[in-house]
Amino acid sequence: MSELFVSRVLLEVNGQSVTDFASVEENEYEVYKPVNLMNGTGHFKTTERYGLKLDYVVPADGEEFDFNSVAGGVITIDKQNGKRTTYTGVYVTKIGAAKYGDDKEVVKTIEFSAKARKEN
Repeated sequence: MSELFVSRVLLEVNGQSVTDFASVEENEYEVYKPVNLMNGTGHFKTTERYGLKLDYVVPADGEEFDFNSVAGGVITIDKQNGKRTTYTGVYVTKIGAAKYGDDKEVVKTIEFSAKARKEN
């Protein structure tokens, strides 16, 4: 089994790029939903809702990115095997509290929702 590592996460908003992310977690999404019928169980297709969580490392010597301005952005997850996952129509849904760790960096978890997801 080969391991897959994310080499770069890029958020683009209004021509500005942000790459100060420590980790990324893609949310699960529902494709079909079971429905109880008189003679068994059926399924119907749901509207896929994409989302992800990014751990943003707050710069120690620079200005923090304003995530309140993210509306219609693009997030690209570049994997080391030449494949990319791109989320478009990205909006911030939640900004987490600052976490202070042993390695003296401040991290905030930022939650996003996206209108579309594409794998290249």
